[in-house]
Amino acid sequence: MAEAKFKLPRSSYEEICKIIKAYGRLKDPSSLDDVAKYCAMNKTAISANNAFLANIELIEGGRAKAATMKGRALAKALEHELPDEMQENWLTVVQDNEFLEKMAAAVKIRGRMESSALESHIAYSAGEAKSGPVMTGARAVVDMLRAAGVVREHDGQLVASAGTSASEQSLHSEGGALQPSGSSEQVQHEVSRQSALPSKGASVHIELRIDAKPSELDGLGEKIRKLMLEIDRPTNGEDDETTRDS
Repeated sequence: MAEAKFKLPRSSYEEICKIIKAYGRLKDPSSLDDVAKYCAMNKTAISANNAFLANIELIEGGRAKAATMKGRALAKALEHELPDEMQENWLTVVQDNEFLEKMAAAVKIRGRMESSALESHIAYSAGEAKSGPVMTGARAVVDMLRAAGVVREHDGQLVASAGTSASEQSLHSEGGALQPSGSSEQVQHEVSRQSALPSKGASVHIELRIDAKPSELDGLGEKIRKLMLEIDRPTNGEDDETTRDS
């Protein structure tokens, strides 16, 4: 069943970025004529995309509109062509919008999708009638998901990218081992274990963080299992104490 109607953009990703940058350059709420001067697009095309930009909280206002703080941050990253900042800001946009998050989740659930299939799914889920402008907008949304790093192309199909959930991005921002888009892929495994020490009345929390490249995944589970067995094995001191108690 299709979602409640969600207004998709009507232009390509590149043109959407031009509009975002134009709004970012304007300090005060501005008319379509003002925005058109900065992005070299006609105001009809800009107007057709404003509902989408407002939906994803990049612009706000009535007849005169202005970039939100989120919009200005993305506009600045786009203006200076900073890859990491662009991805970070697009990721924020995706994570803050329920519709975009669901479109990213559709790829993750299916494992892999043709780009054309995702475009059709986006148009259908938005409740929009299929047309040239709508499908152009659906392709722009796919490009936004790529820009956010939540999907990527693999063997000619789209797959969900690792390390793009809110919790994983939190690890990234705190100095974790997650790598930004474009660098060598790493798969991160976290194993947490609590071991109670009754004789001391203390609790020890052990956290293991293992970074492995895809080529190193074979046998990784068995290594982790053996490591956990080593952690669970009593220390020499505990063995001696057990012997004395018996």
